[in-house]
Amino acid sequence: MRHITSIAVAGALGVSGTAALAGQVTNTLPVRVRVTTGCSLQTRPLTFDATGITGTNPIDATTTITVKCTPNTDFDIDIDTGLYANGASANRRMFSALTSSYVSYDVYRDSPRNNVWGRGKTRNVAGNSGTGAPVEFVLYGRVQNTGKIVAGDYSDTLLVTLNF
Repeated sequence: MRHITSIAVAGALGVSGTAALAGQVTNTLPVRVRVTTGCSLQTRPLTFDATGITGTNPIDATTTITVKCTPNTDFDIDIDTGLYANGASANRRMFSALTSSYVSYDVYRDSPRNNVWGRGKTRNVAGNSGTGAPVEFVLYGRVQNTGKIVAGDYSDTLLVTLNF
């Protein structure tokens, strides 16, 4: 009797196995990504060290501008003439509220300070983001006519525009 019960249980298990499939349906699943061009811009202060100036030698300083864009993005960087530009010539100037005086200066695209950094294709800096890694540009500054500077704290603000 014990043997018959085992066979009956085994037979019942065989009958209750996985049900047979009646058919199959497939479909596709589209996968997409939209990568839009984007950039970020980081600037650092341009600070001239004019401690104890004597004579008329220019005072030079440098800083960096960092651009990070989507890979292979063309861009250019414009810099305006600041808050205190001098009339039609648009010479850049810093202002001291304490002395009501100005100090003329400029910013350049090259270390010999021959090419003023400004706006437009002939005065700005252009580049491409390549792999998308940050791209760093050096900005070269110069204060001229230092023999005429009245002691004080001078400042200006330049608007840096990244076009992409």
